[in-house]
Amino acid sequence: MKKGILITSAVVMSVILVFSITLLMISQDPIKKAEKETVAIAKETAGLVKTTDFYWYNRDKTYFSVAGLNEADEEILVIVAKDGGKTIVLNQDEFITEQQAKELTREDKGAVDILEARIGLEGDTPIWEISYKQKNGRLGYYVLTAKSGKWVSDIENI
Repeated sequence: MKKGILITSAVVMSVILVFSITLLMISQDPIKKAEKETVAIAKETAGLVKTTDFYWYNRDKTYFSVAGLNEADEEILVIVAKDGGKTIVLNQDEFITEQQAKELTREDKGAVDILEARIGLEGDTPIWEISYKQKNGRLGYYVLTAKSGKWVSDIENI
């Protein structure tokens, strides 16, 4: 009797595990597809040869971005609109890095837990959106320009 329960439990757990892994893989597919397409566009339009980061930005519009190195071994950032494929290429001297954007957020917001950074466009302006967790446990979004690091907006207590 105990042996039958153990076998049944093992089979049920195995099915749950396989289902969970399959669900995880399916949910990651759109991200991988978007990254692959964005990298291909960046290679074609900006000469990207090495990718270091991929970003997915959603606000009024959706943008996919890749950071990396071009053929001249210079750091670049390529922002691609999901709809229409509008592409903007920024060279290293034209933008602040993700790390710099996070540091500027910490300087202004104090002791917050930085969760993630994304880059996209607000109008024609490249922006960094830094998500953070406040001391009270609520979320916030700090937005600054990618070119100068100047504050744009801050959404708190979400």
